[in-house]
Amino acid sequence: MKSLTICLTPQDVEQRLAKLGVPCTFSAEERDTFATVPTVDLAERTFAFPIPAGNTLLNLEKIKSFVGTDPQKQPSFFDHPWYGNEEFMRSNCPSGWHVLTMDVLGDSIEKSSNYLDSLADRRLVLPAAIEVVLMLFLHYVGTGEQLLFKKHSWCSDLASMARRVTVGAFGRNGLFISGHPQNFASRGLGICAKVDL
Repeated sequence: MKSLTICLTPQDVEQRLAKLGVPCTFSAEERDTFATVPTVDLAERTFAFPIPAGNTLLNLEKIKSFVGTDPQKQPSFFDHPWYGNEEFMRSNCPSGWHVLTMDVLGDSIEKSSNYLDSLADRRLVLPAAIEVVLMLFLHYVGTGEQLLFKKHSWCSDLASMARRVTVGAFGRNGLFISGHPQNFASRGLGICAKVDL
């Protein structure tokens, strides 16, 4: 088994979220539980982070309220009214370990959202939008690197009009959240896959 490219501890997550203005605390028991780091066997760069049971502030609506939409203060969201009333914006990130590829899988580019169905033996699934956003923002506050600068990732969340949510283009204007038909394909769209632990 290969070790993960980047693996945050509960303390790392607390400190990095604090830099975003997002309160987050792990219990002593959770700190012990998350001391055991998952391992994965992937050639791609991966990013792993734990989420505590106290996750009510870890949804897109709350995180957007903390970080804002000012592109002069990164990380930020690109403010677009379409997603304001969408249910996925209020979905909390589940507690537990989250392991995602840091870049879209090369062979997933220009494929529809169901591409991973053909890779079931690799235990890869679509991540939720909140998981991708947390990966991007936690990595950014720790390193200054903006992942998905020129790409978007399909997410498991569904939006209105039967669209599937995509997240990416994390550049000078902030992070974009979009929605596309599930059979849509684009050279800028792929999948930052989540490892199904």
